[in-house]
Amino acid sequence: MKLQTRVTHAAPDASDYVPGLRSYFQYRDTGIKDATGGMFTAHVIRAVPGEEVIPQWHSHKASFQMFYVIAGWVDFEYEDIGRVRMLPGSSVYQPPGVMHREIEHSEDLVILEVVSPADFATDLPKE
Repeated sequence: MKLQTRVTHAAPDASDYVPGLRSYFQYRDTGIKDATGGMFTAHVIRAVPGEEVIPQWHSHKASFQMFYVIAGWVDFEYEDIGRVRMLPGSSVYQPPGVMHREIEHSEDLVILEVVSPADFATDLPKE
């Protein structure tokens, strides 16, 4: 992995949002994945109005994952601490492998998520 030796700048552009891992979210890449050679990714995630959350327990194979709530609210449930409501200004560090699920969110939810490595796997529990 090769880090860029120049500053990376991503100007805001609402048209940059694309579908991603969850159908009820849209994702905007910040350029961090390319700038860090895949060591990290950072993206802005916003709710898709009218799309309902599908709560599903899962974990991620990532060495680092955090998110910061910019607007709106979101309720998560974690295997170790239970249900938590996050409001603007809330930040969450999710330890590697912790089981969690989203319960619900506001239609105006916007979060910034940072994950390492950029390409990580999501594990669903076996039933």
